[in-house]
Amino acid sequence: MIAGNPDTFAVLTEKVANWRTEKKVTGMLHVCINGVAYPRKPRATDVENDILCLFDENNSAFSHPKVSRKLFEMKGKKLFKRLRALRFPQYYSKINRDADEDLRFDAAFVCPASAGYHVFVISDGQSVRLIIGRRKKRKHGGKLRYIDDVVISAEEYQRTVNRLYLFYKGILESPPEQ
Repeated sequence: MIAGNPDTFAVLTEKVANWRTEKKVTGMLHVCINGVAYPRKPRATDVENDILCLFDENNSAFSHPKVSRKLFEMKGKKLFKRLRALRFPQYYSKINRDADEDLRFDAAFVCPASAGYHVFVISDGQSVRLIIGRRKKRKHGGKLRYIDDVVISAEEYQRTVNRLYLFYKGILESPPEQ
């Protein structure tokens, strides 16, 4: 299933029935920005966990983009550096390396993140901007480098989010297992 426009922003996902392990729904989940899918190579993931993370009201900017006009208007690489310093102050903050991680702009894409990619989402109220970077090395602590960003209308972004939500509605609305 493709939610969105792969030429600008889309989420490519599929549940693969014969990849199911115990009670987990396994499949693929990739983010597409400006015509490029990330991660670049197909990889299996726990789709159920990834989707729950994307729609976590407290920890994901994906389903609830935060508005900051000041940040939104920054140039691509400068914005990326600012957002990565907020998200990972222990590695990138020059002012306060002991600050708490700021998750407000983190899209929480688990599968791309496990492949070294990181996506930030920010809004100015009218548009949504997605910024992607990748760790030079896959290991934790590798330098996170800017790759690309895209700006789309808030309406187009919300249509993509809604389509993904509807595709996984059963997972998102089922009561948690006890």
